[in-house]
Amino acid sequence: MDVTSAAETRERITKWVEETRQIFGLLPELLSADHQAGERVSAAQRETEKLHRDVEELRRENQQLRLEKDEITQAMGQIAAKLGLTPRRSPFERAAPGDQLKAPEPVRVADGVKPAETPKAAEAPKA
Repeated sequence: MDVTSAAETRERITKWVEETRQIFGLLPELLSADHQAGERVSAAQRETEKLHRDVEELRRENQQLRLEKDEITQAMGQIAAKLGLTPRRSPFERAAPGDQLKAPEPVRVADGVKPAETPKAAEAPKA
């Protein structure tokens, strides 16, 4: 090995050592950023799992409320039948395909049953 190639080799090795020191200086920052990203991912996963549990709970509650609504509808129909009233369709029910939309039927009052009185306007107090 001649003097020139030895000097070039020494210069390259010195350059590599400097670059390695710079890289080792950056490693703590990179590892810290990686650790923080991992923590954020874990937090996001926990939040996602919580949201999934909440959605399932709300689905169960919705199903329970639908069942209760159906029971109430059935009970109200039975009460209306006993009172001789014709039940009306809910305005929120969806029409089956082919059904024509009709004006809602007025509620019939059974014979001998008085309709509820409407509130009267406020009268002046008697002195």
